[in-house]
Amino acid sequence: MSTPDPFDELGLGTPNLRRRDLREKSTRRSRKAARKRAAVARTTPPTRPNSGPRTGKLNAVAARKKPLRRRVAAKLFAIVALSFVLLLVLAQTLPYNLFLPAAASASSAIGTGNHTATIGQNLTASGNGTMISRDQIQAMSSNELAQLQAGTASAGYIVNNSGPIRWPFDFAVPLGDRFGKRAAPCAGCSTFHHGTDFETGDAAPIYAVAAGTVTVSNFDGSLGQTISIDHDVNGLVFTSVYGHMTAGSEKVQVGDKVTKGELIGLTGSTGASTGPHLFLEIDINAVAVDSFVWMKAHTAH
Repeated sequence: MSTPDPFDELGLGTPNLRRRDLREKSTRRSRKAARKRAAVARTTPPTRPNSGPRTGKLNAVAARKKPLRRRVAAKLFAIVALSFVLLLVLAQTLPYNLFLPAAASASSAIGTGNHTATIGQNLTASGNGTMISRDQIQAMSSNELAQLQAGTASAGYIVNNSGPIRWPFDFAVPLGDRFGKRAAPCAGCSTFHHGTDFETGDAAPIYAVAAGTVTVSNFDGSLGQTISIDHDVNGLVFTSVYGHMTAGSEKVQVGDKVTKGELIGLTGSTGASTGPHLFLEIDINAVAVDSFVWMKAHTAH
């Protein structure tokens, strides 16, 4: 006969015992893990799930939560920056003496020697009181500038183009190498110069020295861009050669008839050249002569 179960006095049967009541090792490990998780949760602030960018309403709420001092400082910074930009624009557009008294504005004139120049658009010469406005000033051509810089006296000869033979320019210009022997001034330059160098600078207009027919108009080795013209002036037969011209500036081609003083091209520095100038050669019976001496003898005086 079996021993009656003490828990079954009421006839309920044997109770189901839970695992934690048995104090098993697995139950003790679960409790230790739960205590660790609780400790970590107490020391770590709760995290908010990422819900994406805030809406305008949330931004407004966040802005109201900023300290008043920070909001005021941000507005002041914006005002100061805008004011600085406006002042910079005004400084660039307004004249510096706009708010100066008349006496102070007049004292800003700059004086040198016998001439007094005021800040502005006018120039006053104190000698005769002549006022020159900006609208009266005209641009100076390359011819006029070269003539002003050279001058007849410094060139050493006088230009008179009234005769049937004229100079290649409207005014006297300084001379470079003359006809005859010389030390070669550059690689490819000759030691005997067959012409005269007129130091005009770049892009000066060249005029035919007399009426004639163009026989050469091309790029000719050491002479660069070259034009040759055959002339017969009242029985005086000769050939004028123009060298070192600007490439592509030639205005005439082989076979063209030219008149005295007709524009044929511009000075340059093509070929074996040390700088922009005109090389002028005069040939008599295909033999080069001293072109400067020949021109002085056959032009008007």
